[in-house]
Amino acid sequence: MKKLIIALFPLLLLISCGEPELTPVQEAIKQKIEGQLGELDYISFSNFELIDSSRFSDEIARRRKTIETRRILNLKKGEEFRNSGKPVNAGKKFEAAEKDGKVLEGINAIEQRLAEHDSLDVVELYRYKFSAVARASGVNTEIKEMYVAITPDNRIIGMDYKKDATLKGGGSLLPGYHELFQ
Repeated sequence: MKKLIIALFPLLLLISCGEPELTPVQEAIKQKIEGQLGELDYISFSNFELIDSSRFSDEIARRRKTIETRRILNLKKGEEFRNSGKPVNAGKKFEAAEKDGKVLEGINAIEQRLAEHDSLDVVELYRYKFSAVARASGVNTEIKEMYVAITPDNRIIGMDYKKDATLKGGGSLLPGYHELFQ
């Protein structure tokens, strides 16, 4: 009998503890998952680790590189269209390259404003990798190696099975970034 009680003790301890308390980051992830699965009965994180973080300066550099590359490709394609006698297509590519140039100017202005406020090295977001089991309406869903990008105030920017796909919404964190495209 004593052996039975000793064997059941860990199980009784787990049952009495109930659902483990979630960190604020895990709570934000739970809410995001509830938006997809419906209200959760339960969620248990089996793996949860901080992968990296990104500063505003990192995001500016990433966005600048993307826009510069796109601008160069638009200019190159515009030249190709002009040389092959397609002035309408060439004009569209040159116009796109001009817009990219204006966006680059805007990115430089954003960078300058952030530098003036000593905000370039402020952490913009954190990326975590996690695995979990979530139960909604009695149905368990296993989530394996999901990545999430989340702001320091626990606002989820992106959640995906691909690490880099979580950064797609990162530009929205740069103050004034979206206005560059209007």
